[in-house]
Amino acid sequence: MQRQDDIPRPARRPVTHMGRFLLNPARDLPLLQLVRDATFISRQQIELLIAGRTQELNYDNRNRRIANLVKRDQLQICHECFPYPGRIFTITHAGLNTLQISGMGILSVTADTEMLADIRQMPHFLGLNEIEIAAREALSVRRWIGDRQLKSLNIAANRPTQKDYDSIAEIAAPSGSDAVIYLGIEYERTIKSKDRYAQIRQKLDAERQIQGLLYFVDNEENAVILSREVYSALVPVGVVIASQFQSDGVNARLRVVQDRSIVRTSVKDYLTSVQRLKRHSET
Repeated sequence: MQRQDDIPRPARRPVTHMGRFLLNPARDLPLLQLVRDATFISRQQIELLIAGRTQELNYDNRNRRIANLVKRDQLQICHECFPYPGRIFTITHAGLNTLQISGMGILSVTADTEMLADIRQMPHFLGLNEIEIAAREALSVRRWIGDRQLKSLNIAANRPTQKDYDSIAEIAAPSGSDAVIYLGIEYERTIKSKDRYAQIRQKLDAERQIQGLLYFVDNEENAVILSREVYSALVPVGVVIASQFQSDGVNARLRVVQDRSIVRTSVKDYLTSVQRLKRHSET
């Protein structure tokens, strides 16, 4: 709804040459937005995450659009990253500028940002994409707020989250009601120091914007360490191996601290307990 003091502005047209469109707003802008929000994304991941964002449904046509965006310096091709097959893409300063003049800019990364992305973080962001893909298959995800979006929201928010989580997932509660759960998502590829985890525990004790926090790790050893180091009475922390979540969904095994003990349960039962705690805190 437009407020009385809002001044409508005509939409600015992206990337034209001699009066001819070089980009199709309805089909190219969603691609640019997806790649920007993911930081790094593989061609396969684009296909799995673009659904519902664009009018373009044809795979070959989308290939041509991606090739055109690379040609126009809107997207950049990065080196391959094992074990993710195919080409990896990231957005350029020109691509960010296109989104900004189209009214789709965010505060956390702009065309004026000196360094857009650290290539060393590529495996981290590609892994996060895989987690989002698996979560959308296993859970009723209503909204997925990625790293760059969340940082942008926190810059502008009166009540930001205590930590810039890797993502926040807004999911439908397991009960099937209209209730939603806000889950912080973290992908922990390497273990941090004990002091760092102590700081995270303090932040969780002051957190009011999420009801649970899911840590995804790559192996059993990291799952054991994390479940001992990160916990909270107010924001239940679950630790799950990413590959198991991708294969088993809500039935994947998960570690959570209950009554000062580490308990093994499932993602489904963890979400049910988070919903129960949320209800209790609201009464």
